[in-house]
Amino acid sequence: GEGGREMVLSIRRWALALSAALAATSVEAFAPAGVLPLRRHSAACRSGSALSTVMMVKAKAGSAAKLQVLLKEAVEGVGKANEVITVNTGYYNNFLRPKKLAEIISNDQVVVKDEKEADAREEIKQEAITMGTVIEELGPVVLKRKTGKNNNIFGTITHKQIADVIKDKSGGKVTFNQKMKWTVPDVQGLGDFTCSVQLHPEVLQEVKVSVQAEK
Repeated sequence: GEGGREMVLSIRRWALALSAALAATSVEAFAPAGVLPLRRHSAACRSGSALSTVMMVKAKAGSAAKLQVLLKEAVEGVGKANEVITVNTGYYNNFLRPKKLAEIISNDQVVVKDEKEADAREEIKQEAITMGTVIEELGPVVLKRKTGKNNNIFGTITHKQIADVIKDKSGGKVTFNQKMKWTVPDVQGLGDFTCSVQLHPEVLQEVKVSVQAEK
C-alpha cells in the first residue's frame, strides 16, 4: 500500500546519501600526499547536479617567499654594502629590517640605482682623462741630480719625486693617490726616459722625465 511505497522511497534516499558519503570519504582517504579535496555543492545543496570533488595542490613544504633588498651595510655571509640581493621574507623581517641593515628595493629602483652608479663611474673616468691631458701639457718632468763617474747619478729616481714635480708645476691641479700605480724604470744615469701612472683602471698616462746634471 501507500505506507510500503513511502518506506521503499525512504530506504532509497538513505542509500543514495550513504553512497555519496562513502564516495567522499574514499576520495579523502586515497588523495595523494600534499593534495586536499575541495567539495563544491549547489546553493541549496540540491540543484539536480551531482556532488563534485576538485583536488587542490598545497604549496610545497619549505618554500618561502623572497624579497629583493638593498644592503645598507655589509653583512657577513650575505653581501656587501650597497649590494642588491634576494633573501627570505622571514630573514628580512626578523633580522635585516629591525637592525636597519637593508631596505626593500623594486626592479625600477634597481634600474635607477644602476644608471646613477654608471654615471658616477663615467664622471670619475673623465676626470682621469682630463688629468692626463694636463700632465701632457706640462711637458717633461725635469730632475736635477749630482753625477759621479760616467755620469752615473747619485741616489735613485722614485715615482714620488716625479709626482711632486708634476703637482708643483700644475699649481696643485694634479694630485695623485695611493691607488694610482706607477711604473718607473731603474734610472742610473743622465738622459730622458718615460714612466707611466695608472690614473684610472681604463686610463694609463705616460710621463716623460728628463734627468739632468746638477750644476
